[in-house]
Amino acid sequence: IERRTSSFANSFSNVALETAQNWLEAFAVYHNSRQT
Repeated sequence: IERRTSSFANSFSNVALETAQNWLEAFAVYHNSRQT
């Protein structure tokens, strides 16, 4: 059970990191397009 939980936590944090990166990239693109 512990192994499964840690593996789930790892995959969850990976998804959270990718989502945060995608959000930051989208925000940066939006911010740059607003500036010009």
